[in-house]
Amino acid sequence: MLKKSMSKSAMMIALVTGNVIWGGYTVHAEEPNQVFTLDPMVVTAQRMETRDLDTPASTTIISDKEIKDAGYKNVFDAIDNQLGLSSTGYGDAGQEFGFSSGRTVIRGFDRGTLVMVDGIPMNLKNYNSVDSIPISMVERIEIVKGAAGTLYGAEAMGGVVNIITKRPSGKERVTTRSTIGNYYKDYNVTLASEDFMISAGKEYSNKRSHSNDYPNGSETDWWVGKGQTDRAAITARLSEEVSANFFYQNGKITRGGHKYASTPVDYNYRYEDTRMTTGLNYTGKNNGIKAMIGYNYRKANGFDYIKNKAVDSNARLDSYVFDFQKQWNIKNDSFILGYTLRRENYEGLVKKTNVAHRTDNAIYLSYDKQFSDKFKTTLGLRGEKFSDLATDKDILLPQIQTLYKFDEDTSWYINIGKAFQMPAVDSYFTSSNYTNLVPEQGWNYETGVKKLDGNKIYKLSIYHMKFKDKFGWSGSKNLGSDGKQYIVNKGDFRNTGIEFEVTNKVDDNWQYRLGAGYGNPEIYDKSAKKPEWIQDSGRLDLIAGITYNNKKIMSDLTFKYLGDREDYNDRQIPVRARLTLNTMYSFTSNDNVTLTINNLLDRDNYSNRYGNLDLPLNWKVMYEHTF
Repeated sequence: MLKKSMSKSAMMIALVTGNVIWGGYTVHAEEPNQVFTLDPMVVTAQRMETRDLDTPASTTIISDKEIKDAGYKNVFDAIDNQLGLSSTGYGDAGQEFGFSSGRTVIRGFDRGTLVMVDGIPMNLKNYNSVDSIPISMVERIEIVKGAAGTLYGAEAMGGVVNIITKRPSGKERVTTRSTIGNYYKDYNVTLASEDFMISAGKEYSNKRSHSNDYPNGSETDWWVGKGQTDRAAITARLSEEVSANFFYQNGKITRGGHKYASTPVDYNYRYEDTRMTTGLNYTGKNNGIKAMIGYNYRKANGFDYIKNKAVDSNARLDSYVFDFQKQWNIKNDSFILGYTLRRENYEGLVKKTNVAHRTDNAIYLSYDKQFSDKFKTTLGLRGEKFSDLATDKDILLPQIQTLYKFDEDTSWYINIGKAFQMPAVDSYFTSSNYTNLVPEQGWNYETGVKKLDGNKIYKLSIYHMKFKDKFGWSGSKNLGSDGKQYIVNKGDFRNTGIEFEVTNKVDDNWQYRLGAGYGNPEIYDKSAKKPEWIQDSGRLDLIAGITYNNKKIMSDLTFKYLGDREDYNDRQIPVRARLTLNTMYSFTSNDNVTLTINNLLDRDNYSNRYGNLDLPLNWKVMYEHTF
C-alpha cells in the first residue's frame, strides 16, 4: 500500500513502474514492470522522496535493470562507469589486496566519497570499499555529487553514494545463476518470499601472470593468483515499517612479483578479507520518523611468504551507527531534524598495542521553503563533534540550495555547502608526526540545469571544489623512521569543471546515453622544491551507451573514457578506454542466457596511477533460471 504522505507525482511514478516506496527504499510490487522513467524518485539527496527534476543537486540513478542490461561485474563496476566518477583499484573492477583497497572517486577527489548501503556508512579508515554487497541484491544506486556534508557529515567531500538493496516482493520464487568465463566464474542462488530474500554464492577468479604494465608503469612485474569469494545476504520485512538486512563476504587471493632493480626484491602475499554489514531500518507510515541502527565490520589478514610473517597492516575494523530523523510538513514546506551517533574502532592484528577509536555525535537540520510554484530554497546546518585518542574536534557544516522551475519539465539549481574529513582513525600509527595532521575541509559550489523534453532528459552542471589540507602519502623521498611512507597533509585541492549528459528513449526498443565532463583537479604540492599547483587526476571524462530491447533480446554497448590523466613518476598515465558489450536472450519468461564481453578494444587500461591493469579482453556467459 502506498504511503499517504507520498506526493501525487511520486505516486504516479510508483504506479507506472510497478513499485512502491517502503522504508525509504523501493519495493517491487507483486508483478514488477520494468518501465523506463527519465524522472525517477531520489531519496538520498534530501533525505526524503523527491523527483529528480525537483532535486537541487547533481544526481545519478542506476537501476537494477540498467545494472543487468550493462552486465556490470559488481557494484564498484557499476559506479565506476558513470559520468564524473572514476576508480582507484588495484586491478579489474576494484580489485583489492588487503588494505590496498579499491575506492570510489567523485570528480577527482580521492578518499572523499561517503558510500552507504541502505543508509549504513561503509567507510572504514576513510576507505569506501563496496566489495561486500552482491550485485544481484542491488535495487538501485543513488549518486549525489557535490555538497552533501550537512545531511551525511564527514567524508562526503566529493559526494555520497547510497546502495539501496532489494526487498521482498510478495511473490515466492527461487532464482539460480551460473557464470563461466576466461577469467571469472560464479554460482548464486536467491530465495524470495513475501517477507524475506536470501542470497548465497561463490565467485572464482583465474590466475594472471602479469597484472600490471611492467616495465612501463612499474619496475615490479606483479602476478595475481587464483581467488575465491563466498557471499551471503539477507533482506527482510519485519513489518510494514521495519526492515532488516545482513551482508557477509569472505575472500581469499594471493599476489606476488619480482622487482627488477639494482637490488632485486621478490614478493609473495596471501590475503584473506572478511566483511559484514547489517542494519535495522524503521520508517513510520504517518509520523515522519525514520531511524536506523547499523554495524559495519572488516578484517584484513595478510601473510608475507617471503618474510614468513603476517603483514604489519593487518587489522580488524568496525563501526556502529545510529541515526534518527523527524520530518514535519507545514503546508508546502518541510523541516527535517536529526541526530547521528557513529563510533569507529581499529585494532591491529600484529601490533596489539595499535588500538584506536573515534566517536562522532552530530545534529543536523534541513528546512525546505517553497516560496512559490516556481522557486524553493533549502537551508541545511550540521553540528558535528569528534572525540578520539589524539584530539577532539568540533565542526559546523552549512549548506544552501535553491531550485527554480522555468516550467514543469525544466529546473535550475544551485548547491553550495561545506565539507569535512578527519584523518583516518589508524593514522596514529603511521607516523610519529600524527599530531601535526589537520582535517581536510572546504567548499563545494555547483549550479546546474535539468530538462525533460519528451523522451529525452538533459543535465548540465558547472562546479568548483576548493579544499584545504588534502591527505596523501609522504612520498618515496620522505620516509618515516621505519622506512615507510606515512599520511601527511599534502596540500590544498581545487577542481573546476563542467558536465553534460543526455539520455534519450528513442522508442520502445532503442535508448541511448551520452555524457562528457571536463575538469582541472589540482593539488598544491608544498613538498616540492618550488611549491606549485600540479594535476591530481584525469581531466576528460566521456561516457556513451546504446541499448536495444525487445521481448526476447536485449543488447547493450557501453563506453567509458578517462583521458588527459595526471603524471606519476615523471610519466603521464595512459588513457583509459573501456568498451563493453552485453547481450541477453530470454528463452522463456523464466530462462535467460547472457554474454558479456569486456574491454573489447583489448587495451592496457590503468586501474590506478601505479600501473595496475584492468583485465584484457575477456568474456563471460551467464545462465539464469527462476523456479
